Amino acid sequence: MNNLYLLNEDTKFQLGCNEVCRRIYNHFASLHRENGTFRSSVKTLASALGYSESGIRYWLSLLKDAKVITITRRGGYYDFDVNHNVSFITSNH
Repeated sequence: MNNLYLLNEDTKFQLGCNEVCRRIYNHFASLHRENGTFRSSVKTLASALGYSESGIRYWLSLLKDAKVITITRRGGYYDFDVNHNVSFITSNH
C-alpha cells in the first residue's frame, strides 16, 4: 500500500496526508499563483472542493501547523498565504 506524505522542504517536516489534503493544497497553490495572498471562507472552500466544512477545517489546521499555509482571520473570512516549497512523496510502507 502506498502512503502519501506532504513535505515542507523549508523545515523538512513531513505530514501524512491523503488525496483530500493534496487537493486542498493544490487548490490553494493555484489560487496563490494567480492572486497572491487570497481571502476565502471555509464555506466557500468546502463548496469549491466538494468537502464538508469540518473536513476543510481539519486539514487547514494541519496544513497551518506544518507551516505550509498561513491563515489570518478577517471577520467571517480568512486570508491565506501559501508556501510553495512543498512536495508530495509516496512510500510503500
